[in-house]
Amino acid sequence: MPLSLVGRFLLGSLFWLFALMLPWYYVASFLAVPAVTLASEIMRLLFPWVEGVELTGTVATLLTQVSVLIPQGNRNVVGYISPDGNYLVFGYGTVLFWALMLASKPTRLGLKLLVGSVALIPVQAWGLCFQWLKGVAFNGGLRAQQYTGLQGWELEGIAYGYQFGVLILTPLVPVLLWVLMNRSFIARLWVAMTLRGALDGYPAGKSIK
Repeated sequence: MPLSLVGRFLLGSLFWLFALMLPWYYVASFLAVPAVTLASEIMRLLFPWVEGVELTGTVATLLTQVSVLIPQGNRNVVGYISPDGNYLVFGYGTVLFWALMLASKPTRLGLKLLVGSVALIPVQAWGLCFQWLKGVAFNGGLRAQQYTGLQGWELEGIAYGYQFGVLILTPLVPVLLWVLMNRSFIARLWVAMTLRGALDGYPAGKSIK
C-alpha cells in the first residue's frame, strides 16, 4: 500500500533518531574533534587575536588575547576573554542524518553514512566559529569590540551567522544530504503520496478502470 511506505519511513526515522541519540551523546566528544580542529584553524587564520582552542569533552574554549576587566573585590582585574563553543548545539544534525539514512535503507549505506558525516563537519565548524565570535563580540562588551575591531555591520553579521547556523544549517543540511543520496527513494515516496492523494479524492463507490 502506498501509505505503508510513507508510514514505515516516518516511524523508522523516529525510531532511529531516539535509538541513536544516547550513543551519539556518549561518543560526541570524539566526533567533536574534526569540527573543533577545523573551526580552530579558521579562527586562527582570520583573526590574529586568537591563540588557540582547548577541547574538554564537547566544549571547546577559544583562547584569545582580548582583554576584559573582571571585578574582584574593590578593584578590576584584567583578564582575557575565553568563550566556549559546545559541539552538541551543532552536532545533532549527524544523528538526524543517520536516522534518515537508516530508515530509508539505501544501497551502499555504510559509504553514504561516512560521506554524509564528513560533509557535515564544515557546518558544525561554522556554528562553532560564530558561537565563539558571539561570545567575544557581545559578552566582552565595548572593550572587546574596540580591541578586535568588530563593530557595526560586522556585529550584525555575527548575530546573523550564529542564528543561521543554529536555526537553518544545523537541521536543514542533514536533510538535504539525505535527499541527494536517496533520490530513488524520494521518487518512490513522491509517487506513494501522489497515489494516496488521488485515491482519497476519488468518489466512493466507484471502481477505477
